[in-house]
Amino acid sequence: MSHHRSMPRTLADPRALPAAKRSRRGKSHALWFRAALAGTLVIVPVVGTILVSGAKSDPNSLVDREVAALLAGIPQKGQTLGSPTAPVTLQVYAELEDYSSRSWFLRWLPEILHEFVRTDRLKIEYRSFKTNTIGSEMFVKQQAAALAAGEQSKLWNFAYTFYSEQGIERTPYVTESYLDKIARQVPALDVERWDIDRGANQRVEQVVEEDQQGRAQGIHVTPAYRIGRTGGPLKAFDGSGSIVYPGQVHATTYASAEDIAKAINQIR
Repeated sequence: MSHHRSMPRTLADPRALPAAKRSRRGKSHALWFRAALAGTLVIVPVVGTILVSGAKSDPNSLVDREVAALLAGIPQKGQTLGSPTAPVTLQVYAELEDYSSRSWFLRWLPEILHEFVRTDRLKIEYRSFKTNTIGSEMFVKQQAAALAAGEQSKLWNFAYTFYSEQGIERTPYVTESYLDKIARQVPALDVERWDIDRGANQRVEQVVEEDQQGRAQGIHVTPAYRIGRTGGPLKAFDGSGSIVYPGQVHATTYASAEDIAKAINQIR
């Protein structure tokens, strides 16, 4: 099903990305994909992309299995991952086409899930924020697709699968067929229902509202984080890993499990 609608003009244009950065991000990059299996954090080095596999294996099936193992047994509801009674909430502003968001999801977040989410100390809320997607229309479409998966408690499966198969930043690789392919890789997702739900007006409005809220809170890059006691006010915090990429004014930070531990200890 094709979804066409005029996109709101309130979304800011993505930040300029120099050609050197696009080229560097498009080439092979060493990733660490951590999966919590049988209570043990298994670290698997993957060079180039998570889709590397033997000639006879289906790379999509490999991604499906890894994502399913990573999230297995963790409660999901809407945009939230983790126990609803977890005492601390972490909000993460991210964009599906953003390489920095992908890096945090695939490299740092699995350990946070293992240490804090699986132990019911923390729950995580996903928020949409536009940085690198070309044009507001496609940004809204892909974020609405993730939110629609969340209506079936599968947002995090959708997002992780998207990040695992992410293309080169600021190129038009995300199409209707691409989003449909990601959805069909999510276990137990009713794709027909998802396809109808992602085109609903409230999905578009929700994406725009989250982006506006992030800008009002002073967010400039993704990933960005806010943390606090569940039900109380959340405060912005930065990860200890900080990089100012060429052409950026604001640093991109990567919050580690150690950073989360310190932030939790500072909450009163």
